[in-house]
Amino acid sequence: MYRLSPWSLPWTTLRLAGRFALPLALWFTVGQALRDALFYGGYEFGLHNSVVPIIVLSLTVMLTLSVTVVMVHSVKEGLPAVREHELDESLAPWAAQDEETILGALTRALLPFMIFYLAWNWFSQDAKDFVQSVTGRGFGEQGLGGQLEAMKSIIAIEHHPYIAIVLTVGFLVAKFVAERLVEPKWARFGGVLIAFCEVNWTLFGLFTVNKARDAGTGWLQARVAWGWLADLTGPLFGWIGALWPSAKEAVLGSLVWLVIAGVILGVDAAEEAALGSGRMARRIIAASGMDRPRTPIEVLTRELRDKWLPTVYGLRMVIRAGILPFGVFCALFTGLEVGADLVQRGVYDLLGPHPVAWWETRLSVVDFAVGFVHQALRVCLMAAAFDLVVARVSARRRAREARTASSTPMTSAISPAPPS
Repeated sequence: MYRLSPWSLPWTTLRLAGRFALPLALWFTVGQALRDALFYGGYEFGLHNSVVPIIVLSLTVMLTLSVTVVMVHSVKEGLPAVREHELDESLAPWAAQDEETILGALTRALLPFMIFYLAWNWFSQDAKDFVQSVTGRGFGEQGLGGQLEAMKSIIAIEHHPYIAIVLTVGFLVAKFVAERLVEPKWARFGGVLIAFCEVNWTLFGLFTVNKARDAGTGWLQARVAWGWLADLTGPLFGWIGALWPSAKEAVLGSLVWLVIAGVILGVDAAEEAALGSGRMARRIIAASGMDRPRTPIEVLTRELRDKWLPTVYGLRMVIRAGILPFGVFCALFTGLEVGADLVQRGVYDLLGPHPVAWWETRLSVVDFAVGFVHQALRVCLMAAAFDLVVARVSARRRAREARTASSTPMTSAISPAPPS
């Protein structure tokens, strides 16, 4: 019973982190080393080519997702419900093999993970880290002039929108070619290639529409009607605008991360599985063109589906498992995000004030240590929460089947005695 209790989630997270600390530290270290190498290459070559920063950012996003996938997969042996594939097949069919390798999990989960990650704009943190690294390196090597030069190299693509348009179309075409020709023949390589094309055409596409979107927003907000609307609504929109981002990340973001953990650990998060097989699901499938791939209506509705269908998928699992476990998961997941910043600030306060030269050799150590603890606990919490969901859904299904079996009357056919 304690295994099915939501209050076991903190202890399970700590137990997984302690048991698998070595592989988690290994993969995190490898990821940070490759990340630093990408940032250095982006600084050195980005000063001379405006396309390089975007390519480096796309590779950084793929590296971030790959490290997360292998870290979650490395704790799979400590999840009994996931190992036994206890989840109800009508809720989420399993897509992973029993003895799936890390490479197999990476090639299977990278593309859906990439779609979720881009749809929710979580790559913005990778972009901020890249900008901070490049400008900091420029300042360290050449002072303020080097920092300004590095910043110019990052935003240079905005002054050449035709390059962004050409690359957007090129990567989009490459993605369709990979889906049609490469993936059917070489599934593993095709999945990684599609993910690479997906992230690049999305990032370059942001630059092609960013100016038009900003111009349209500025025009709308300059209208008199917009001011009238603001006067009529009063502070209501201001409150919603202030509270909605935090609520979205705390609840919907946690829900999507729970789905991501399930995808990495082996379940199939296809759109049809997310919607189910009811009448409403069939209507949504027909209206969105999901049953007609690559048609205009399917392409137009793809962005909305990529963002919101994972929440539907996660909500179905949460309802089956119970709201309380998900509430505990949301509190812990959000607490980790807030706690990481507080711990980092606390370490700085504990070390005390020192000259800049003293901090230059120690900032990276503090960032690495806090980042590892945060990422390890985050990965273990995601895995433990999904294992808890699987165990509770399975237990409820077995209890329902037992009640059905016990309520069925047991009758024995007794043939009547022949007349004398």
